[in-house]
Amino acid sequence: MSRRLGLLLAVATFVAASSSGAAQAPGSGAIPGSDGTLLPGGVEFAPLDATLEVVASGFGIPWAVEVLGEDEYLVSERFGSLVHVRDGEMIELGGLPASQIFPAPPLYLGGYNDVSLHPQFETNGLVYLAYVGVDYRMAVGRFDFSDRTVRDFEVVFQSNAFSIGSRIAWQDDYFFVTQGMAGYPHPDPGAQDLGNHSGKIHRLHADGSVPSDNPVFDGTAGPTSIWSYGHRDTQGLLIEGGVLYSNEHGPLGGDELNVIERGGNYGWPLFSFGLNYDETPVGGMTEAEAAQTTVLPLKAWDRTFNMAPSGLVRLEASAFPTWDGAFLWGSLAQQRLIAYDPTTDRTAILLDDVGRIRDVTQLPSGALLILLDATDLETPNGQIVKVLSR
Repeated sequence: MSRRLGLLLAVATFVAASSSGAAQAPGSGAIPGSDGTLLPGGVEFAPLDATLEVVASGFGIPWAVEVLGEDEYLVSERFGSLVHVRDGEMIELGGLPASQIFPAPPLYLGGYNDVSLHPQFETNGLVYLAYVGVDYRMAVGRFDFSDRTVRDFEVVFQSNAFSIGSRIAWQDDYFFVTQGMAGYPHPDPGAQDLGNHSGKIHRLHADGSVPSDNPVFDGTAGPTSIWSYGHRDTQGLLIEGGVLYSNEHGPLGGDELNVIERGGNYGWPLFSFGLNYDETPVGGMTEAEAAQTTVLPLKAWDRTFNMAPSGLVRLEASAFPTWDGAFLWGSLAQQRLIAYDPTTDRTAILLDDVGRIRDVTQLPSGALLILLDATDLETPNGQIVKVLSR
């Protein structure tokens, strides 16, 4: 059934107003530091010369947006709904295993997580959905969406452990899916346990079977679903140029951007550039020791710039060519859009005070699309926002 109709028109379009060209987000004033001053950690303000246009509103705790076309999307919600958005019309989809979903109470990331198209979606119509089931365990299901209705839902992967936060990325006919740590107790040692699916990135065939060339770890008889381990809470996953990238929440500081290697141990909770919540060091390793036994991040940020990153895209032929080649993600903690350019080691704030960005992607036109979280669990006011070059 149709939940909401229509685009939000001129009143929902937010246009940059300052002479500096800084994009004025909903509710924001002039961006502090737009004169080029740096924040702690060398982070700079580099506001986009952009217009922000709300194209759909009313989501309840949205998690992910997947692009079907310039004005057609799928949006997953943590309370266990999947919404089809086309030309501003929002349709809540039936045919999904609602009875198997563990809805998200205030302290957990339950319900639906990532939604992702199979690389051959145009011919096979398959959509993949990561979710937390009633047994608190992550699962991945798929269904046929070729006629824009849900048909033939089936589970292709079932985790053996409690999960928070799952993202999906594709390489040919294989998919990678992340599984975060529950976090209790903290630090949870399960990320180092190769019999525990939490704190891992998994690699599977499209039908959910384990590829024969997956890593074989000490103590395992053969390949398993595990591709890499030692992850705390991976909130963004991307394959670009044949390379798998992820971003990850640290505790107090220690947010990371990683290049994911086959069989790699990413260190949690043996080492982190962040601190435990009681401000003690994580694990007992020095950075030099960690470099000998774990894969260090491509980039880590200390607690002076604590982001809680979410979503991940690398711009290419975008509407903002200055940032082509850079990684973009949302900051849940800071309510900003963040960019990192690995060629210059430059971290910048592109949008300020826009709300909690849960996901970010690039549209076929080159414009950006951001998914904003609801302001609280009781108010379904999450939004899809286009970021358009002026």
